[in-house]
Amino acid sequence: MATANARGPARKVPLKEVVVLGLKEELEHAPRSLLDAIRNALRAGRDDVRNAILTRSLSLTRQAMEHVSPGTLVEAVAASTDQEAMLRILEAPEMAAPAVDAATIDAARVAGIEARDQLLTAQGGSWPVERVAKYLGLTRQAVDKRRKANKLIGLAVGRHGYRYPSWQLSQNGTVPGLEDVLGALRQHDPWSQVIFMLSSNDRLDGVTPLEALRKGQTEDVKIAASLFGEHGAA
Repeated sequence: MATANARGPARKVPLKEVVVLGLKEELEHAPRSLLDAIRNALRAGRDDVRNAILTRSLSLTRQAMEHVSPGTLVEAVAASTDQEAMLRILEAPEMAAPAVDAATIDAARVAGIEARDQLLTAQGGSWPVERVAKYLGLTRQAVDKRRKANKLIGLAVGRHGYRYPSWQLSQNGTVPGLEDVLGALRQHDPWSQVIFMLSSNDRLDGVTPLEALRKGQTEDVKIAASLFGEHGAA
């Protein structure tokens, strides 16, 4: 377990210190599902950035339990996905954030847009649905159907609909093995799927899953995809 603050990197906390911090009794009475979630989150925190995100996520959860109405919490628990549950909590009036400097907000927005644009322009850029449909010899509706079935990655870009990364297409349709890999990534949103496909992966000897697929290593990529986001997997 580690702690992080704004003054320096995270530090490992010995188990005996955890007991001193008064967590032993709480953990002994915590349900197994909560302990598993904490354990998996800690395993994913392999560096200072991930640890910082985990710290802020836990802080946000504490605020929600203290300020959000019981009715809203019940609605969040009843949500069909974790993402929907968190959205219901974040949208609660009680979670309204205090005023933040406009420059800080603008900087964060710009950073987010730049990160999105990098994913949209990587490896040859992305195509509108019309171009994808023409390339594959399909109708727009058929392309949309593939996207909804998680057989093709489509990235939502607001009023402009969806953009489809061109790197997932090959001379004969889509990159061989892509649908199998996306099946293993079905629990992740399309943006996370793109990040997985374009990031170097330790389980693939440092190459990206896309490169590995192009080399015919479908089974290896499927295994890496099934472990994506779990136990600190890359």
